Amino acid sequence: MTSIPAPTPDAPGLRPPGGRMAGELALVTGSTSGIGRAIAVEFAAEGARVVVHGRDPDRGRAVVEAAQAAGGEAHFVAADLSALDAAETLVAETVECLGGLTVLVNNAVGVSAGRDARVGDVTTEYWELALRINLTAPMVLCRTALPHMLAAGHGSIINVSSRQAERPSAGMAAYCASKGGLNALTRALAVEYGAHNIRANTLSPGYVVNARRDADMTPEDRARREAMHVTRLGEARDAAYAAVYLASRESEFLTGINLQLDGGSSIARAAVIG
Repeated sequence: MTSIPAPTPDAPGLRPPGGRMAGELALVTGSTSGIGRAIAVEFAAEGARVVVHGRDPDRGRAVVEAAQAAGGEAHFVAADLSALDAAETLVAETVECLGGLTVLVNNAVGVSAGRDARVGDVTTEYWELALRINLTAPMVLCRTALPHMLAAGHGSIINVSSRQAERPSAGMAAYCASKGGLNALTRALAVEYGAHNIRANTLSPGYVVNARRDADMTPEDRARREAMHVTRLGEARDAAYAAVYLASRESEFLTGINLQLDGGSSIARAAVIG
């Protein structure tokens, strides 16, 4: 097992010049909107060189511009991860852009509230699609990224999951199952590659407000949701800040964890139910 010198609180290893992620080479899938976009922009602002991924070039260019405005470097690569060979190509193009890969964030998700269903009603076609995008594609991305992380001597894999994996809502069978599998994949990676300084952690956001949700939320619904959180509803930037921590040297002693980023709502819900 490679030995890492123990840093002091003021050691350069923890506070590198150029940002907390200076020198890191990152791929963030599903990063043209929402949580993925926030993570990509924050990574760039903290000094990482970033590949933004999505299917819409116009939205991708907008994220690249936002990352550049934050003082960072970013590139856009388009790929449809429902085709698994596209996952391998995405990693290859990332390495071509950046010269390597040390951070992988699996954030892309394939789920439709109108098509997911209870176990008794979900179609096999949709079930297989959800697992292919939400679980198999991340595995292929990890498998393809690992040789580059091994060559670099370190790496961080962040799988964006959901509290639905542990506290499922009715009518979301495929989504919940795929995220539960993603959590297990994360733990397997942590066990198998920890000796090579490659860490794997899961980030599980709770309810996150976006423009559409904010516009559709009634005052009553907002009050009900806010009552289930410690201080406020979650925002995409909360996930971005947590992802920077998990990707940086600051968290080098963390691997195999599932970081519940839900403002305490899971505790509040358990207290109400229990």
